[in-house]
Amino acid sequence: MTATEFKNGIKEIKESLRGLTLQLVHANGYRPYFNLREFGNAILNEEVKGNDFKVNQVWTTDGIVGVKSIQHLIELIKTTTVTAIQFESFYNYKTTEEFIRSFGSLD
Repeated sequence: MTATEFKNGIKEIKESLRGLTLQLVHANGYRPYFNLREFGNAILNEEVKGNDFKVNQVWTTDGIVGVKSIQHLIELIKTTTVTAIQFESFYNYKTTEEFIRSFGSLD
């Protein structure tokens, strides 16, 4: 999802995220965040790079669950005890040519 969609979704569940460990995976690795302010700043930094976002995994008391959308995450938070959430920031190429160029020059 785009950064704007992601930020709007996070705003909807902001109160439910308090006290959880939020992990952000990006091109340089990953980092856990323990408060929403630091996590929000990290999201803004990734948005400046033109990155999109997705929800990777949700750690619950019943195990690890894969989530495909913010809406699915909202439902999971309402029905299960969530302990941590992993998000991913990635660059989504807009065209096939842009994707091919990302591999660099061919010798």
